[in-house]
Amino acid sequence: MADSYRWDLTSHRRESKLEELVEASPENTKAKALDDAVEAYLALVGGNEVMARRGVVDKLLQEATNRGGLEAAEIAEILGEESDIPVEFEPADWTVGSR
Repeated sequence: MADSYRWDLTSHRRESKLEELVEASPENTKAKALDDAVEAYLALVGGNEVMARRGVVDKLLQEATNRGGLEAAEIAEILGEESDIPVEFEPADWTVGSR
């Protein structure tokens, strides 16, 4: 009984995540949304068929080290250059602890 419940819960979570992925993706089908997500992940990691050179995360860390840090606009620029995911930076207004 417990294994069945666990299976149902895991299955429901996966289906929910898949639905969220499809909503977040510009693609209209689950298969295309999954393909895009897998390619995006492989590009982030690097060292694979999708991204033979270093991954985007490695590039971000290296650039931050070289420059002594990165601002949000610089991160968005690198992400936009290095992946197929459209990334844009728009400044936001932040308030903390305001009443």
